[in-house]
Amino acid sequence: MNNVYKIIPISDGSPCIILHPKQRKLLDATRIKTTIHFGFHKTEVIFKQLNTIKENEIGLSNTVIENLRLPLEVDYEISIQNDEIIIGPFIGVMITNSHKKLIKKVNKLKQIKKLEQIKKQYRLVNGVVLALSVEGIDENNSKVHGFLYNPSTKNWVEGTFPFPSVIVKRTTMPSNSKKYLKKLYGRRFFHLAGINKWKMYQRLHKNPDLLPYIPKTFLYKKPTDILKYLKELGTIYIKPISGSSGNGIEKFIAKPNQYCVKFRLNRKNETIHFSSENELLDYVKSKFKSKKFIIQQQIDIEIEKNHPIDFRIALIKNQSGQWEDIGMVARKGRKGSGVSNILNGGRMQNARSLLLTLYNLSEAEALNIRQKMSEIAIKAAREIDKYDTIFKSGVDIALDRDHHIWLIELNNRKPYLKFSRVGPKSTIKKARKSRMLYAKYLAGFPKEKKDSDLSALLW
Repeated sequence: MNNVYKIIPISDGSPCIILHPKQRKLLDATRIKTTIHFGFHKTEVIFKQLNTIKENEIGLSNTVIENLRLPLEVDYEISIQNDEIIIGPFIGVMITNSHKKLIKKVNKLKQIKKLEQIKKQYRLVNGVVLALSVEGIDENNSKVHGFLYNPSTKNWVEGTFPFPSVIVKRTTMPSNSKKYLKKLYGRRFFHLAGINKWKMYQRLHKNPDLLPYIPKTFLYKKPTDILKYLKELGTIYIKPISGSSGNGIEKFIAKPNQYCVKFRLNRKNETIHFSSENELLDYVKSKFKSKKFIIQQQIDIEIEKNHPIDFRIALIKNQSGQWEDIGMVARKGRKGSGVSNILNGGRMQNARSLLLTLYNLSEAEALNIRQKMSEIAIKAAREIDKYDTIFKSGVDIALDRDHHIWLIELNNRKPYLKFSRVGPKSTIKKARKSRMLYAKYLAGFPKEKKDSDLSALLW
């Protein structure tokens, strides 16, 4: 149900909702009373009918409007859950910590990207969208002070409101405020949660269905660990636990009578050779002084000589609350590099054409692998989502020479970096809308679920 309504104030002594007779089909005709929810506020009302109310209007008595603190300058949708009415959606977006900074941001001639995005996407959402600051949260009185977006004037209107149904975090926050909102809202307080690589692998390992696709991964504790796994595996990668974009990754190789390490520095490939274990250990001691690294088995993804190749799948949480695969691209690393990341010299390529040519697959084989990659990526996102409410992810997947699929990692902070270069245009459009549409779902306005058509997966 996604009809849009205007709320009309009615002078009536009793707390009531007034509907046009044709609107009664939206509710159980035998019910006399119900409860209306707006954010964290709710009130009980009785049903009344009035022929002069238009079908795109809903009348509420003034006392109900006052009790709910319901703004009248916006359009609303109505959701019926458990025979109760939700008026909304009612979404708060945490923009900054300071209220003074928030005032400056909403009053700028050219507003910040976050606020402009809300304006552009408002008609997807309707209801009340608030720009908030941490200082605007009144915990004692369960109120927020912020700015409401008025779609008619396209301006931001300052005011005090009930706690919204959902809060989208789009700024860094003090830990105590974040903890408070997380406890209060649960999964309805959400953001692009970052997770370090070691925690990620620990969580993914809990799903037995994913184990065949996860490279052997160990926590670096001491320099001799690198020597131990080099002897066991032949080639290993050392990755910073909290690194991104391929930065800080080093590839260690055990060769007859010597060892070597390869890495990128100042956009160039570098190689250092060691003639003994002691030389190697001295290098490791000087380079990896902290213990914030993981050791990972090498996967043979140099399908084209000296070029590592992997794939990134774009996932979003849609308005049905389900993970959805919205596209995939291939990434080809710079010659001689150990990583495929774009910021380290890698290049985006069309995933379908690369699977057909470099991997020498037929159309049917490529589609089958694409579907399997999608299934693994979504399972991985669901596993991480058990711990942190995330709504989009870039899942890095690799395919080795034997066509075995490997799950490399999930990137939640910049999941679609440079994706628009070769990815489907619809991928970026869907990605940009995903935050607010998922917030709408959490606010109690889900879209009807549709069975996913894997044959229609985007490349």
